Amino acid sequence: MTSSPPTSTEESRPPLAWRDHAKTFRRWVRYHLVAGLIRLIERQPLTALPRLRRLLLKVFPLVFAAQTRRAAELLPAEFAPRREAILRGMTVNQVMNLLEIFFYEKLLAARPDLVQIEGGEHLERARQAGRGLIVLAAHFGNWELQAYTLVRLGLPLHVIARPQALDQMTAFMNSFRERRGVRVLMANNLTESLRLLGQGAAIGIVSDLDAKEHGFLVPFFGRPASFYPTPVILSVRGRAPLLPMFMERQADGSHRLCIEPPLVWERGESMTARIRRYVERYEAAFRRRPDLWVWFHERYAHAHLARVEP
Repeated sequence: MTSSPPTSTEESRPPLAWRDHAKTFRRWVRYHLVAGLIRLIERQPLTALPRLRRLLLKVFPLVFAAQTRRAAELLPAEFAPRREAILRGMTVNQVMNLLEIFFYEKLLAARPDLVQIEGGEHLERARQAGRGLIVLAAHFGNWELQAYTLVRLGLPLHVIARPQALDQMTAFMNSFRERRGVRVLMANNLTESLRLLGQGAAIGIVSDLDAKEHGFLVPFFGRPASFYPTPVILSVRGRAPLLPMFMERQADGSHRLCIEPPLVWERGESMTARIRRYVERYEAAFRRRPDLWVWFHERYAHAHLARVEP
């Protein structure tokens, strides 16, 4: 953990523009704010959770004002009549996600039924096949709690994680995952993931972010977007089932982990067609609970970089 903002001092690097310096500084401030807040939160009893929730709901709009504005801009027109309620629900979900990560053991001790499983037969069938499996998740509900839950079910889970903007934040978030038994694979690890699948392990992948030039062009809520082929490649090459799973927050504070049937690939179909299959699962889940997805992720700006199949 650094005590001063990170700067670029190597002579080989060109000087950063002022805008880039400002962005780096904001990220550094946000990281230290979050890290300090977490240290404070972890020392609190579970009874402090409602008070912390109220506090963070006041802080979140200030710290993440740009993200909230972007979410309002990117929310599809079909949700316009519920825009304010959806954005408010998204904010509440993000705040509760943080608190649940840091209070996880205390929450579980007080409420062993914190997470109910729906569709567990799909997971059990995939495990019995003995070929490993791929968990297709999204930045939806509490996706971190979803991984912890799968580990508690006895699943040897490795998750593919993209680095955060700051190395300190990457290490910080991974420390919580590994503490709960989730093994982390950083990006660009296709070979390692296939090896682990061959050993019967589970690979968790969150594939709802902008893939830019690494992706294929697929419609997403009626607009072209770039999506990663990685879930399909892992499933086809590893001969492992790809199971979409979504953690849905309930009104009483509990969660329902919805495990869906695996995707089925048709012989000879294109990569774009296969990616479209998992994107359709995403759309269905996000339409069901639009308040639980992070709408502030930019999904369309780099669609022009995506691959287009003939």
